[in-house]
Amino acid sequence: MKIFIKSAAILAALLGSGLTQAANTTASIPMGVEVPKSCSFSDVSSGLVLSEDGSEVQGTYTFKCNIDGGFTAFYSLDSLNNSGNSSVRNTNGKTLPTSVHLWAPNTVLNHTLNGQLNNIPHSFNFNWLNVPIQTFIKVQLVNPTTATTPAGIYTDTFRVNVNY
Repeated sequence: MKIFIKSAAILAALLGSGLTQAANTTASIPMGVEVPKSCSFSDVSSGLVLSEDGSEVQGTYTFKCNIDGGFTAFYSLDSLNNSGNSSVRNTNGKTLPTSVHLWAPNTVLNHTLNGQLNNIPHSFNFNWLNVPIQTFIKVQLVNPTTATTPAGIYTDTFRVNVNY
């Protein structure tokens, strides 16, 4: 019986010490995602029909970017590439001068595009993360059309390009 008690005590000591010396191991798996920079347009006017009497018409567009600044919008008119002045042009090359003005209420953007170089830049440096930037384009004929204005469809295209 003494041997049994000694054996039981030794066995208990061995098992107990094995449990207190249990090891553990860990693993880690890094996780992440890269969200690419992007800007998007919404609420873009489908087109502007200029008034023959020279009164102002207005269009709009909104853009926003998922970055906190560091992007630039460039504004241009196709007519500025041809003559340096904004105008609408018919298929025969006849032009009617226009006045074009850009205005964005929540920015300092307030440009008249007449006689400007094309690709007018406007930089957005900080505090613009997902902020909608609504911009209005206001256009009018410099002179109303008359009975002697050559007939035809006159067009121009306003463009905005956001680089980020």
